[in-house]
This record gives sequence, structure tokens and C-alpha cells, in this order.
Amino acid sequence: MAKKQLMAPSREIELIRELNDAKIGTRRYQRALDELVLNNVGLVHKVVHKFPIKNCNCSYDDLYQEGVAGLIHGIQKFDVTRGYRLSTYSYRWIQAYVTRYFQNHGRVIRIPVHMFNKQLELKKTIEKMTQDVGRDLTPEEVQSLKTDVETIQSSMMAVKSLNQMISETDELECLQGEDNTDEFDSKLDCDILLAKVKKEVSERDFDMLLKRFGLAGNVPHTLNEISEHTNLTRSRCHQVINGLIIKMRELA
Repeated sequence: MAKKQLMAPSREIELIRELNDAKIGTRRYQRALDELVLNNVGLVHKVVHKFPIKNCNCSYDDLYQEGVAGLIHGIQKFDVTRGYRLSTYSYRWIQAYVTRYFQNHGRVIRIPVHMFNKQLELKKTIEKMTQDVGRDLTPEEVQSLKTDVETIQSSMMAVKSLNQMISETDELECLQGEDNTDEFDSKLDCDILLAKVKKEVSERDFDMLLKRFGLAGNVPHTLNEISEHTNLTRSRCHQVINGLIIKMRELA
């Protein structure tokens, strides 16, 4: 198949000016926008192709659609008086849109942006060194690349569901070891913990805790109800109860 001919700069400027002069939603506006998008959509594929989508939760189509949205935004914001090509300007917008979507939807557990950037940097470094030496890098060679390589690699691990099927009848959960923890009576443990807390707090505060969570036979109360009963402000009741929760965690 013959390679598609790039749009001439003069035609690009003509369409951008037509886009700026036309009213949004009109046929003239849409025709100019469609032609600009179709002639620059290859940039979207170029950007999306760089993202490791093999083990992530978003597909190529998801990223491609987001990249097209970035391209359209770049076209609409482009200023022909700056002197550079539309592709140069739009590339950054495409990259920003795709990167943001990948960071928000690529993993079950979202990682910080700085860690995501470190992942991409490490991946590129490993790929370059693999090409240079002509073989896969050893774990020791990978470890020598960065001081925090273990942290970066651990954040790159894919999260798998325990309900993932590993055979026709079994799920991944079947491979997990049995929980041999001794069973305990949660109600008895709760009563013991409450008895410990009762010795260390005032009767009023303890009663607020019981009423708030419906313990010891009480019906759960709202903070407003507890506030009216104790003649304290709602925020003060909230503060006291939170303090008791912290104390319970320490005693537990």
C-alpha cells in the first residue's frame, strides 16, 4: 500500500483558519476538523504504541480513543502564528491525554505519577541495554541500573483476581493456602475490648461510644442525637468518639 502523502503546510494553515472562523457545530467547522484529524491521526498510533498495554486493564482502543480526543483538543488550541507545525503541537496533547488515561485506568491499584514515570524510564533502559548486549539482562544487571529498582519493579507487578480461572473448574483462589488461624468469638473479643476501654475513659464518653455504634444493646444514634443528649456540639462529639476509636485500636 502506498504511503499516505502528508498535508502541505499551506493547506494545514488554511484549514486551521477555516476552523477558527467557522461556528462550532456547523458543517464547515466539522469538515475542516475531520480533515485535520484524519491527516494527523497517525500521531495517535505512534503515542499509544509506546504504552505497555499487555497486562493492563485498558485496551489499545481505549487509549486510541483518548488519544484522538487529545488530538482534537490540540487542533482546537493550535495557533498558526507561532510558526511550527500542527503535528508538533498536537503530539504533546495526545501524549498528555493518553498518559492520564493510562495512569487512571491501566491498573486496579493506581500508582503515583512519579512512580509511573520511573517505570517507563526503567522499561526503556532495559530494552535499550537488551538490544545493545543481544540478550536478556540478568537480575544482577537490572539491579545495577538504579538504586530503587526493586521498588519500581514491585510497583510494576500486575494485580490478579482470586476469581481468575486457572482451569475449567478451578479459580486462582484454590492455590491459596488454607487459613489455619484459630477461630475466635468476635462478640467475646468485642466485650473484652470494651471492658478495657471503660476503665480508661469517663462514663459519659463511654456511653457516647456505645450509642454511636449501637453496642451493648443500644440502637445506633446519629451525631446530632448524641449532641442533643450530652449538650455538646456535634463536632465535639465526633472528636471524642474518634479519640475512643484510636484508643480501642491501641488496646487491641
